[in-house]
Amino acid sequence: MTGDDVDAALATPGPKLVAWDASRPGEAAFAVFAVSPAGARLLAQGEAADKDATAAAWRRRGLRIGAWYCGHEFVWVADELGCVVWSRAAVRLDLTRVQLRFAGEELALGDVQTVASFVADDWVRRGVRLERSGGEPVVALDEHDEVAQLDPTYNYDNFLLSDAGWASCFGRDLAAWLGVPHRDDAFGGAVTAPASVRPEPRDDIDRLAHKLAELRALGSRWLPSPLVYETRPPLALATVAAFEREYGVTLPCDYLQFLVRIGDGGAGPISYPLHRLSHALREGRPARPFLPTGPAAHASADSSDIEWLLRQADVEASREVAHRIEDDFPADWSERDGCVLLGTDGCGVDSLLVVAGERRGEVWLACDFGVVRIGRSFVAWYERWLDDGRTLLRFELESPDHLAKLARASVQAGRFGEAFAAAEELRRRQLAQDPDSDFYPSEMLLGTARAGVDGHFDRVAVLSDRYAMDDGWTGQAVEALHDLLARREELLERALARGGTWTRADVEAALRAIDGELLADERAAAFAACDAVLALIPDCATVRMKLAVTLLAFDDPAGALAHLERHSEPCAHAWNLRASAWSRLGRLDEALACAARGLSLRPGWIVLGDNLGAFYDENGDPARAAEIHAASIAAEPEYEWAHHNRGVALARLGHTEEALACIRRALELGHPRWRVAAEPGIEALQRSPAYRAMMHAD
Repeated sequence: MTGDDVDAALATPGPKLVAWDASRPGEAAFAVFAVSPAGARLLAQGEAADKDATAAAWRRRGLRIGAWYCGHEFVWVADELGCVVWSRAAVRLDLTRVQLRFAGEELALGDVQTVASFVADDWVRRGVRLERSGGEPVVALDEHDEVAQLDPTYNYDNFLLSDAGWASCFGRDLAAWLGVPHRDDAFGGAVTAPASVRPEPRDDIDRLAHKLAELRALGSRWLPSPLVYETRPPLALATVAAFEREYGVTLPCDYLQFLVRIGDGGAGPISYPLHRLSHALREGRPARPFLPTGPAAHASADSSDIEWLLRQADVEASREVAHRIEDDFPADWSERDGCVLLGTDGCGVDSLLVVAGERRGEVWLACDFGVVRIGRSFVAWYERWLDDGRTLLRFELESPDHLAKLARASVQAGRFGEAFAAAEELRRRQLAQDPDSDFYPSEMLLGTARAGVDGHFDRVAVLSDRYAMDDGWTGQAVEALHDLLARREELLERALARGGTWTRADVEAALRAIDGELLADERAAAFAACDAVLALIPDCATVRMKLAVTLLAFDDPAGALAHLERHSEPCAHAWNLRASAWSRLGRLDEALACAARGLSLRPGWIVLGDNLGAFYDENGDPARAAEIHAASIAAEPEYEWAHHNRGVALARLGHTEEALACIRRALELGHPRWRVAAEPGIEALQRSPAYRAMMHAD
């Protein structure tokens, strides 16, 4: 394809991924894909004369860059925003470093030892699995290709050149993303370790250093300002020995090794930095024994004090060794005796390392009224803090809140491509979590970043100021439309109740008065609020979609479609609205095509599945509609719309008693009476005494 084809593909609306062809590592061949929950669709292919410069230009435009393999259906990306794999028809894998979920099984990042690319002996099954400590391997991604068994001419060249090379390349990329070695069992078993992977820790202190380095790396990504986890320079072994001689103590081996191999205090599990050794040995009498030895708190200890102390320690293993300063200890005894002061949380709450007595090597927490063990050893105490800190930071860095901060910070720094990628990923996750929500603050970030990518810096400035004041500005416009529709329905219900006949003619008469007089100003204000948003964010999806909902309520399907044409997100709700609009315009084929697209994004969605029946009913086939609604009721007996829709279809078929039963059930489930009255083509039913009695029943 030509460069014009690629440019046209990159200009198409909606999320896109540019993927290098991993089967041609020496050549800069690439493809552009439209990606969505419905899979990856190839838009264009090309080659780059300068691979690095081209990739940099793509990033400035906010494009994520991934890979594929020689036309295979799997397309993937593994970057700082996450790891996602698409096939032609679905999202096959969607990971963050916090949530490694595969077919319902969840792994901890620290359990993953190796990523292995594999192929079965018969070449039918090929894929990538994760090998973990303490459990069976977990398959991350695989495929079955019966051609390898059915085709008598199939050979290793087929396998190597086109069919399974993806497993090798994706396995390599997944391993690099996870920071673990990759073993390529599919093609020779070679093992490669990414540059970020360190050798296996030699001992406990090496393991601490490894985890501390990871914590620093995670902290450097923290926003708005990086978190620093620095230790002071290590001490010479001779310096530590001199301190030990001066104070007459022998430090526990793990603490000594920490001092000489990692650092003389600094970052650690307390509110303030760990003390230097010179400070740690300056207080107390470390050569005297640390006395508490009993299995439980002394009988005279106040239980509320002990419980408070335990809550401060927050370590379940400490409950059997809590103590209070008691009369049976020597008069000059201090809970600091026999200890090195590791550091303080302030207010007299200190962390102590026991260096003399039966509890030597343990870490205890001391305050004014007692002591409690918080670590079986210095290494255990420090490593628990490292593990908790890494887990918390990974979770925070992968969270929507951090993605929003990342997008915001990138806008402020003028890195609009990075901002766009972060905002688009945030939007994708929000849609996946709650596809029906009308409120997404991410749209302001997405609109701001897109304006920056397009060079509309005046718009960037206005949107940045608005976001700083209220990140829910777009949601307020949506809320105004929501309130308008709710108020309209409330007034309509009241008007029909006063009139008492509940017919389509009554609905039309009431709406003329409501829309022309009572709500004219509210309607104008709500639409003006939406216009203000669209002036700055022309493709604001939730505003466009809510406008479509509103215009359908005002019986303007053409106006609804005009807004939905600017809605480019892969959203089943939007396709449902498109289908409804086309159906209202009498275009059943287009309605069914849109419905099929929506169901491909959200298979089994009862709302859209039942709406298929409504489309047939609106276009003259109530019998087919009644069948579809009956199936919806069987699948979801409490879905009120299915009962309503089936009742309307049966009424149009002349089955009055069955229709009344369905509509009565819909009303029992909370369906508004005015919606029944608003239906056209059921005048015969509406004239029946049974209908009038049902509509007037309390």
